[in-house]
Amino acid sequence: MKNPILVPELRDLLKKKRLSILQSFMEEGHAKEIAEYVTMLSPAEIWKLLNLVDKHRMVDIFSYLDMDVQVEMASGSTKKNITELLKEMSHDDRADLFQHLDPEIAGRLLILLPVSERTDIIKLTSYREETAGAIMTTDFITLNENDTVENAIRKIRREAPSKETIYYVYVTSNEKKLLGFISLRKIILAQPKQKIGEIMKREVIYAHVSDDQEFVARLIDEYDLIALPIVDAGERLSGIITYDDAIDIIREEQTEDLEKLMAISGGVEEKPYLELPPYIHFRKRVFWVVILGIFGLVTGLIIEYFQKTLETLIILAFYMPLLNAAGGNTGSQSATVVMRSLTLKELTPRDILKVARKELIVSSLLSLCLALVTFGRVILFSHKEAIPANFELTTIALVIAVSLGLQVIWATVFGALIPIIATRAKIDPAVVSSPLLATIVDMGGIVIYFSVAKVILGI
Repeated sequence: MKNPILVPELRDLLKKKRLSILQSFMEEGHAKEIAEYVTMLSPAEIWKLLNLVDKHRMVDIFSYLDMDVQVEMASGSTKKNITELLKEMSHDDRADLFQHLDPEIAGRLLILLPVSERTDIIKLTSYREETAGAIMTTDFITLNENDTVENAIRKIRREAPSKETIYYVYVTSNEKKLLGFISLRKIILAQPKQKIGEIMKREVIYAHVSDDQEFVARLIDEYDLIALPIVDAGERLSGIITYDDAIDIIREEQTEDLEKLMAISGGVEEKPYLELPPYIHFRKRVFWVVILGIFGLVTGLIIEYFQKTLETLIILAFYMPLLNAAGGNTGSQSATVVMRSLTLKELTPRDILKVARKELIVSSLLSLCLALVTFGRVILFSHKEAIPANFELTTIALVIAVSLGLQVIWATVFGALIPIIATRAKIDPAVVSSPLLATIVDMGGIVIYFSVAKVILGI
């Protein structure tokens, strides 16, 4: 947690040049906690603190700083500071930073780096956002299938300090094509003279650079992988995505889906809620608030159309909230169940008829339960209501119960089919669900309600 009380103390220690105390502070604790403490200092002050620790600790702390702080520090730092840091950063974190930098500043920083790092940054930043290529790292070790175990261990020992993970080592051909992988444990337990090709696993779970990041995260989760190799169109190993990246992707995608379900547009913001200005919150919410407001006006017009029906039998108005709530609840339930199944690839758009049939059965049972409860409620508690003499309470109760049952069936089936239709139309199903779904269901429910009243009661 950020602790503003420490900021004056840190500044005072910097002013008094109590470097030993500051060095101990920077070296103790998790790098993420240190980053949260120092992030409220100025970039110049943060650089002074980072220069008190070794380069590996410096990179760890810097990587946990908020992206806007990283950008500010990279944009205004001395060449020596930023060059050393960029060289040591993990490849994916470094590419992410460059994607957030002003193009002119990014170009100036690229010139400061060796050709290999420069080429790596250009490669990683060239992939389309939210694809495997855009989030992978090229920081991994490869072996040849003809390498002996003892040579492989020497290579791992030599290269491991600069690599992101060594728990899996990937085996490639001379043309860099992915042939298989082997765990560090298996290498250590193997005989020194054995060939890597004799003990490696050739059945590799992998993804392509153009695959969606959410698909990649699901693969890592489904197969319990520490890392997932990423290949290009020629099946050449281009990078890896580690489990911690998958966690970040899943968290980001869940946040994005949650916001879409609540009719909040725009991408996921990197800053916390309190650090975002009110205008950003307004911008993300205003579009769907206005759209849903327009739908609400249409709903009002539908009610106005049936004004005479309401005037004739005011008791119908008392049960409108119940119909709307039941429709919204059952529709959201079915939409959520189907969206989850679509996300997990348990369903495809081709299963639309199977889904419709199943949800029709489920909704019929739900509607029967709710209709019986509602019929009893009207009979038992509405006998004192002002009901015109030419209408029977039993008939009115039947109208309300039948309308509720039809509303539940309509909402449940519609809620289940909308995500499938959206998926087939290449639209994110989360966008057309929840508030929008509830609004459309309400409109349909009102039409059903008053139509049933007109048919049965003749009003």
